[in-house]
Amino acid sequence: MTEVTNHVDVLIIGAGLSGIGAAAHLVRECPGKRYAVLESRGAIGGTWDLFRYPGIRSDSDMYTFGYSFKPWKEPKAISDGESIRRYVEETADEYGITSSIRFHHRVLSADWSTADAQWRVTTERTDTGETIEFTASWVIGATGYYRYDEGYRPAFKGEEGFRGQIVHPQHWPEDLDYTGKRVVVIGSGATAVTLVPNMVEKAKHVTMLQRTPTYIASVPTVDPLADVLRRVLPASLAYSVLRWKNWLNLHLRYTLSRSKPDMVRAKIRQDAIKLLPAGYDVDTHFNPPYNPWDQRLCAVPDGDLFTALRGGKASIVTGGTRTFTEDGIELESGEQLPADIIVTATGLNLQWLGGMTLSIDGEKVNVGERFAYKGMMISGVPNLSVVSGYTNVSWTLKADLISRYACRLLQHLDANGYASATPLTPTDETPHPFLDLDAGYIRRGVDGMAKQGSRVPWRLHQNYIKDIRLFNGRRLEDGSISFQRRGGAPVPAPEVAEGLNTPHTRSILVGGGQVRYRDEGEGTPVVLVHGIGRSLEDWTEQHELLAGHGYRVVSVDLAGFGESAPLREPYTLPALARFMAAFLDAVGIASPAHLVGNSLGGAVAMQLSLQSPERVRSLVLAGSAGFGREVALPVRLMSVRPLGKLLMGKPSPASARRVELNLFHDPALVTDERVSRGFRLASRPDATRVFLDTAAALGTIRGSRDAWREELMAGVAAQRVPALVVWGDKDRIFPFAQLAAAGKHLPQARTHAFRDTGHMPQIERAEEFAGLIRGFWAEAPLPPASGGEDTLTASR
Repeated sequence: MTEVTNHVDVLIIGAGLSGIGAAAHLVRECPGKRYAVLESRGAIGGTWDLFRYPGIRSDSDMYTFGYSFKPWKEPKAISDGESIRRYVEETADEYGITSSIRFHHRVLSADWSTADAQWRVTTERTDTGETIEFTASWVIGATGYYRYDEGYRPAFKGEEGFRGQIVHPQHWPEDLDYTGKRVVVIGSGATAVTLVPNMVEKAKHVTMLQRTPTYIASVPTVDPLADVLRRVLPASLAYSVLRWKNWLNLHLRYTLSRSKPDMVRAKIRQDAIKLLPAGYDVDTHFNPPYNPWDQRLCAVPDGDLFTALRGGKASIVTGGTRTFTEDGIELESGEQLPADIIVTATGLNLQWLGGMTLSIDGEKVNVGERFAYKGMMISGVPNLSVVSGYTNVSWTLKADLISRYACRLLQHLDANGYASATPLTPTDETPHPFLDLDAGYIRRGVDGMAKQGSRVPWRLHQNYIKDIRLFNGRRLEDGSISFQRRGGAPVPAPEVAEGLNTPHTRSILVGGGQVRYRDEGEGTPVVLVHGIGRSLEDWTEQHELLAGHGYRVVSVDLAGFGESAPLREPYTLPALARFMAAFLDAVGIASPAHLVGNSLGGAVAMQLSLQSPERVRSLVLAGSAGFGREVALPVRLMSVRPLGKLLMGKPSPASARRVELNLFHDPALVTDERVSRGFRLASRPDATRVFLDTAAALGTIRGSRDAWREELMAGVAAQRVPALVVWGDKDRIFPFAQLAAAGKHLPQARTHAFRDTGHMPQIERAEEFAGLIRGFWAEAPLPPASGGEDTLTASR
């Protein structure tokens, strides 16, 4: 009997490191999405729950193998499998994922319906045999790259006559007792070099039998820098520094291995000689016939394999197996290896998507004949992403990038009313294997994986920095992926507006540079100030709502932003306040004005009230900078100029759309008009420089600088200027908690929270915002008039 369950927006296949990571990114980036996680086994953890052999551990440091959003806090950088499994379980619990996991559900097939714009996924209960179907708008395959139900196990001549026990590490018996036994481990990969030092304590002797040597290097279990950084930096920042430091170290080693293989080979050999017993035959047992990183290098924590070899209870034998005997193994050389237990650490069976079959409108998809788009989607296959990782550095570095990019695609679909995203099939690409390592398990199964091409986005980088740029979300519509509305109708390429075309704008000369502004209505002056990287268009709704109520409403492009000329002095908060004072003089506003600032504009308004208190009647601060150190990570990174330049890259409609999505809680507000405007603004000659100058002046990678914030808060509090501080409870730029901080910093201020609102309540809750501030102004104390001339000038 087939049961059809409820529809979900996103169906994630696999509850291992990749699957839980994908679900956590989904919760963080797309909190409104309904999702489920399907897991064929009965526990969380994937590899780290399946493998239970002695010493199971990571061969990558946990600062790069851990998730980008969850710092690794254990002392060991090279960690045991149990600790990694707990880390994955903790992540699932912290993000509320555990309750959404359907255990014992093995996915058999998935069929895409173009008419319905959804997948129908057929699963089998591994505990009851029941068939259950799911429907989902998007499927994420987080199944890893090997078969879970069986490892690679070649048949050995004579094995049926062996009187001892034969064990594969993928299916390690819980009750296996090797105390006092002679053990032979067949293999030379990561599993074999882990087993040998971890079995010697109980076993009588452990022999690693390898047909071909592997490059083996000792790595420290504990990173000595970690404790130092944790003592002086916040946990998240310390983790980020360690992550970048370790990735850079791994990347440089890999790059050097590819460019100067003989030098790296000599260094690895020299290090091995230092750690091995005197006179050890290093050229037989530690000198592979291939270059470093043609196959993955094996890391051993604190040289534990070398320690075991020096202790005499472990040995390495290099040679081919002729046959198993009753008491062990006979080699091709005739040498006899006595054994009570033989462990066949002979590798994995490669398998993509957990062995499920794919079809589109009933027609089967041969994945091996398709191309991989950015290493995460399959050409011609809609709304399916596959989580994969690196082969030369930690898996999770790339898995994180892919999971976040999938969220950006989901946001893009929602924001534009699209139903599906489908990578186009390239017509001029030569297929190459998806994985380029020359390992046996890859050669055996790579034909079943999608192919890579020769250029981006079909070419796979083994380079984290290049992939950060590839996956930065600024070019979602890159010409290699198409978007469809329900029913499969293609979406035409978006058109970018040539100009801003905002009505009632004009320009005026301020300090020798042209400044764009908008000026409407008559009455008490109201001055609207936008945030970093923005323009006066952020106040369009408020112009329409305020100008007819007895106010002269003026908005302005800050110097260097929008279409105003940049400052001729370094960008600082006082410099921007001086610009505002000069602008007010230029447009004839001399009487006190109500200042309304959003984000950076709030800080500029407060600074102006300190430098020219006679100009300020009241302050309305919407999601303003200045009330706390914490700010969104991308903004913090912009304060470091090289990172900022890298992250900003070349402006595109896709990057402009992503900016808008971060500003609004309601994606419907991310209109094509706003995206086109954002693209044009970001493309202006001085836009990147001005943005980065301002970010560096006001912030560091740790957040907003303390010095200017503390001075600003103390000054405004002492002034006791009437103030209203408002915040959206879903603000992604400055956390909502800063509203409470504002109340503490400015005891005279009134505060207000907008529900289900992002960083721009003046747009997202326009009418409520206008009504709130008009009520506040009606109650604000009226400063003494300075004379008829000023009053007439302000009122025009």
